[in-house]
Amino acid sequence: MTRMLAFGVIGVLVVASLLLVSADPALARTNFFFGLNLGVPVSPYPAYGYPYPPPGYYPPAPYYRPVYPPCARVWTPGYYDLYGNWVFGYYKYDCTYHGY
Repeated sequence: MTRMLAFGVIGVLVVASLLLVSADPALARTNFFFGLNLGVPVSPYPAYGYPYPPPGYYPPAPYYRPVYPPCARVWTPGYYDLYGNWVFGYYKYDCTYHGY
């Protein structure tokens, strides 16, 4: 009789431990990582994952003209014109070709 009771207690403990063991990994927040570092690249660097473009004509890259300085504001002093009238001085924009 005590032997049957011992087997019953052991059976209940085994079943209870199986219930606890199955719930333990489900509740645990584990992180599993796998990495392999050989020190040499597996593919040539940089890896070109797209097929090469087909042969044919491709227009050259556009050539952009460099930016030139803006036109200079030049003061023109007052003067007398051919009829003897006074012409007041003024600013004008000098946009001449500077050889750029």
